[in-house]
Amino acid sequence: MSKSMSLIKNLLIMLLISVVTLKVVDIGFGLFLSNQVQNASLTKGTDRSIVLREINPNQSASIRPNNNYMKDVENLEQRNYEINIDENGFIDNGNPKVLDPEIKVLFLGGSTTETLFVPEKNRFPSVIERNLRSELTKTVNVFNGGVSGNHSMHSVFVLLAKGIPLKPNFAVLMHNINDFALLSKTETYWDAPKSRSLVVNNIDGNFTTIEDSSRNIFFNFVKTAKDSLAPNLYTYLRPRLFADIQFHRDEFEGFTKNFDDLNLQLIEEQFRSSITSFVRLSRAWNIEPILMTQGNRIDPSLEYFQKWYLRYQRGEMSPKEFSDLYKRNNEILREIALQENVDLIDLDLLIPKSNEFLYDTIHLNEAGSILMADIVSNRLLELIQN
Repeated sequence: MSKSMSLIKNLLIMLLISVVTLKVVDIGFGLFLSNQVQNASLTKGTDRSIVLREINPNQSASIRPNNNYMKDVENLEQRNYEINIDENGFIDNGNPKVLDPEIKVLFLGGSTTETLFVPEKNRFPSVIERNLRSELTKTVNVFNGGVSGNHSMHSVFVLLAKGIPLKPNFAVLMHNINDFALLSKTETYWDAPKSRSLVVNNIDGNFTTIEDSSRNIFFNFVKTAKDSLAPNLYTYLRPRLFADIQFHRDEFEGFTKNFDDLNLQLIEEQFRSSITSFVRLSRAWNIEPILMTQGNRIDPSLEYFQKWYLRYQRGEMSPKEFSDLYKRNNEILREIALQENVDLIDLDLLIPKSNEFLYDTIHLNEAGSILMADIVSNRLLELIQN
């Protein structure tokens, strides 16, 4: 063996011995001083995150209600609906944007605010934006921050994370059904399916994915390949080849409670606290909050509701119990509006419980969206002018 090779070998041996010795000394030192020294290298804030439930920014899509969805709706046109998402994750209204507007209105809520199955320019935030611009001498922008499945605690996070920096004049919150859906099963916002969790592990933080880690690995691989290789072909073929197939199981599987076992007082307290948090957070940042109930056909005397209930509910409560709990949440919204001196737009009373305006129990069709826009526009005009 040459002298140079021997020297390298000896250096490597010395390096290895030094590393092992240092590690042994460190372990021994830690054991000796375990009662006197705190670990100074704790990992912080890398494994879990609060969920910002939003539609990812800067994307466009054309969605179409599939045949299975159409079986249970009335007065909804089965067509392609265009959706464009802006750089902040809000649904674009299809109207020209105004730079530095004098009036900004932010709408937050779930799918009833999203109104995806309404043409872009007839979604109520878009109509409201045009209405305000035509009636006011001030410049106006309206933002649609609705996301399907969001409950009021999600909207509090959206307001905190990306609503406040907009410095809106008004933040308008429309919730109930998604809060009701979760609280009637778990009695708390902090016990939820992964798709609706407030906190997730970063490794699987996609809120649209139902819990099934083995499926997720395969699904994510296929989705990435599809998005990279043939996104346009997939967009064209999917509604034609798989229109009647349900790809996702019930996200609330395993989260059930019988009505007799529910702590109704706790459910009310959770909902009341969440809505009150939104109100007070808004005002702490000089934003005027507005609360809205939802237009709905949740009424056990309605034939459509009875049929919908039989298809979609699993029997933990009767149709009347379901309806009464939903109505109680609306009463809580009204009570908070009085207690906090907040403006309330009571769409539960103002939108007729008819398929002329609602294509299912809770979602607006095009006519309903336009009607709602007129109602809300008139109230906003009063508030702005006064």
